[in-house]
Amino acid sequence: MKTNYLFLSAIALLGGLLGGSSTAQAQVNLKSISVGASYWKPSLDYWNKSSMLLDYNAGKGATFSGGIMPSAAIEVGLTKGLSVGGRVGYWKNSVSGDVSIGGTNRSEKLTLSIIPVSLDLKYTFGETAGSDAKGPFLTPYLGVSVARYFINNDFSRQVVGNTGSVSEKQSGSNYGVQAFVGAEKKLVKKLFLALDVRYHLGSYNQVVRSETSSTTQKVSLNGLEAGLSLKVKFK
Repeated sequence: MKTNYLFLSAIALLGGLLGGSSTAQAQVNLKSISVGASYWKPSLDYWNKSSMLLDYNAGKGATFSGGIMPSAAIEVGLTKGLSVGGRVGYWKNSVSGDVSIGGTNRSEKLTLSIIPVSLDLKYTFGETAGSDAKGPFLTPYLGVSVARYFINNDFSRQVVGNTGSVSEKQSGSNYGVQAFVGAEKKLVKKLFLALDVRYHLGSYNQVVRSETSSTTQKVSLNGLEAGLSLKVKFK
């Protein structure tokens, strides 16, 4: 509840800054928009260490690996060096395998997708006045984020040699935080290339059902993300 209040308060603060007096609006400006791609490897500890996936492929197991995540972001300048922004990404991965239980062979697949949406507070060091000004070779920055992770999974099972099949989808969301550092380099006029490294801290609760019962398992989203983005700067 406290994290939920913090997230909503931060959004309200951003809305207030953008919708305030003419004096405030003179200081707040659209700073940049960007698109990028990064490699993110969330822990997913339950799935990779304790779940039914360990029985896949004749007991050899199956685990989720890291994957490429496209993203888009917008940044609003507040004062020199300080800005807030929004960022959304899309990560998807799947595991599959064959399982044999009681003489019955079946083929199973689990597809997991995660959409992290973050509200970033960022400080850029040694920033020059305007995207056209000549600046340093690299401009470093750091920041923190309040994030919400939207989770979807799609499980399917097909009994080999039989018409029996199962298809089940689940969805939910939870909050987390991120810390990030990076640097950007000017390419031409208003176009910049940025290297961004961030660490995710978060988790979600997964309902796991069997034929006779159901349990709730905590799944960690902790993990390192690193990638590149192309940024168009307006200020």
